[in-house]
Amino acid sequence: MAEQTKIFTCYIPGLDRRRIDQQNTPYVHSLLQDYPSCRLRTIPSTELTPTLLTGVGPGKNKIWQVSLKDTEPLSPMGKLINLLPEFVTTTAQCFAHLINSNNDLSAVPWWRRRQFNLHRMKYTRRETDPECLDQIGGYSSILKELGHDDAGYVFCKHFVDMENGLNIFPRAGKRLDFVEFYGFDLYSHWHLDNVDKINEKLRFVDSFIQRLHKRCQDAGVTMLLLVDHGQELIRASVNIKKILKQSGIPRDEYVYFCEVSAVRFWFKTDRARTAITKLLENLEHTTLQTRQQMFEHGICFDDTRFGELYLFGNHGHTFFPHDFYNPLANLFLGITDKLLRPRLFNARHRGNHGHLPDHPAEEGYLVIGDQAYDVAGEIMQLTDFAPTVMSLLDEKPAEHMTGTPIFTRSIPATEQTSASA
Repeated sequence: MAEQTKIFTCYIPGLDRRRIDQQNTPYVHSLLQDYPSCRLRTIPSTELTPTLLTGVGPGKNKIWQVSLKDTEPLSPMGKLINLLPEFVTTTAQCFAHLINSNNDLSAVPWWRRRQFNLHRMKYTRRETDPECLDQIGGYSSILKELGHDDAGYVFCKHFVDMENGLNIFPRAGKRLDFVEFYGFDLYSHWHLDNVDKINEKLRFVDSFIQRLHKRCQDAGVTMLLLVDHGQELIRASVNIKKILKQSGIPRDEYVYFCEVSAVRFWFKTDRARTAITKLLENLEHTTLQTRQQMFEHGICFDDTRFGELYLFGNHGHTFFPHDFYNPLANLFLGITDKLLRPRLFNARHRGNHGHLPDHPAEEGYLVIGDQAYDVAGEIMQLTDFAPTVMSLLDEKPAEHMTGTPIFTRSIPATEQTSASA
């Protein structure tokens, strides 16, 4: 009886291919040269894990920040809260978030926050409740399809977690281990402007991948190195809040939600739609997209609940202040998390991604650390990952996983075993 294939997915977001070289990352450089690999085309979002695991994009799994609620009449208490200064309501929400992290988006002023439905899967949720990844937006993930006995997800935030992981990974009995090493991505957000520090971490990550690959080979486990995006150095920011105030359009005629890399808009009057659209079309360092244009980038919604217009910062440019920035929260995070310490001196990101996917910073890659496979194409989509893993494990992908498996076995398992012997 042939031995079952086992897969270990080493998922390291932010490990930009442009920074892979023989000096700082010699082992990853050799993996890309010597093993089957392909480039990975991403989507304009910072939340890519749900699409990777389910094989369906945001248009189906709905993980894409926020959507607009149906209009509801304000209660007397709601009217009173709306009159409070923004810093009061955001500060109150920050304290509520400290008590219960499910109180999300605490930096958004209450008069706007109450208009949104949340469609987010923060890394803190994946860290504390990995079972949230079983079913996303009604679609089962590869973890659910394989079952908890055969598949597992582990989140590692700090670099020490990577080092400790070498003592336990790959785990015996798991046909699929999917381990997200998030620390490098988070570190890059706040240190990408420091070349020496980034190169030091690149060397650390490269050494870790080399040792992990060796452990997988010794255990007879096939390792996948998955990187779904890089990061671009930030050169400047756009103050969209100030620009909108200067438009002269009353704030009750439109709604906006501002991420680090993008802003989305909804309009309640034709006047607001016309004036703000014209304003955004001529805004420097940004690119304006309609809902229909977003279909070209894999963001396919049938209606305008997730936005009518989308403004993206051009690569190297972000929006600040944004709806994830609150001075109190920034201070707390900077003090309590060493990886985020630079926030105390400058709250603007140093590196970022999640812009339109026409730039190398938005490109990822997938490498299979086993030469018994061929690669089916040079470029894969995010939705190809789930059926690829299922195919590697000789399992039929779920019906909703309509992507294309990217790796195929070129050497039968029995021949490979004989050759190894």
